Amino acid sequence: MQIVPPPPAGFIPLVLPLTEHNAPNAYATILSGLNNLLPGVRLALYMLHETLPETTKDVGRRLFDGRRSQIHFVDVSEWMQAHDPTHLETTDRTTFYRLAIPTLFASFPRVVYLNDDILLRACPSLLYYSIPNTAQLGTTRDLLLIPAQTNGFRVPQSIAGGAQLVDYHRGALGVLDSNNYFQDGVLVFNIAKISPSQAEECGQLCNTLFWMNDQDILNRIFYGHVHFIHQNWNVCWGPGCVEASEALPAEWKKIYDDGLSNPFAVHFTGFPKPWTGWDGPYTEDFRRLLNEVLKAFP
Repeated sequence: MQIVPPPPAGFIPLVLPLTEHNAPNAYATILSGLNNLLPGVRLALYMLHETLPETTKDVGRRLFDGRRSQIHFVDVSEWMQAHDPTHLETTDRTTFYRLAIPTLFASFPRVVYLNDDILLRACPSLLYYSIPNTAQLGTTRDLLLIPAQTNGFRVPQSIAGGAQLVDYHRGALGVLDSNNYFQDGVLVFNIAKISPSQAEECGQLCNTLFWMNDQDILNRIFYGHVHFIHQNWNVCWGPGCVEASEALPAEWKKIYDDGLSNPFAVHFTGFPKPWTGWDGPYTEDFRRLLNEVLKAFP
């Protein structure tokens, strides 16, 4: 299994999934980060892929190999073949790429992971340094899932027999307080504190049927070892988010509303996405970046 060499000193490592299909929005996510860099900050970009066409890589190099950033393409095929996730009914293979990070980036002190549907509005270096050295993972609570703890919601019958959410969290994941169940679209992996057995478990659990797939796996492995970063680093926004936020208890509703009014990172969850017709706050900002990126494609 390949181990990725760390970047030169002074570069912030940023990891994203990449396919030929999602390349424009992944590259737009990166551009949003570059547009918010603080003076002197440089990014080392690591794009996780399986057999990516050279033309897609060439676009990335034209866009991001320069003074402020460097780009690397990390083939996760060997790791994916070794663990071969099979429960893909509600997701795709790229969602599992982040589970390879503790193994492939074992020589890094820490890395930032972003989904390919993120609009950054603050410098990624602030996110990189947002967790103490004692934490294994930096992330945000899955705020919009909190109402499901008390409204009678049950996971699908095929998963844990259709248990209520709180019982599923406790029984299947070992998450004893569902308020501390986290969202995995924005993550800081403190690699130096993650054990080899935890890295191995990330792969071993790929073939276990979970409701939220990769997100449940990470919660099961790292619950109790998480530092909750500022909620504004992962403000979920998409179809149904307003309705879900209206059901939040008052203290959580204020946190969500404050985040939406001044997000450090907007996470366009659900479908459609800004590039497939979704409209709302910050979507036009993302589309402007996307149009700029598309000029680099043949």
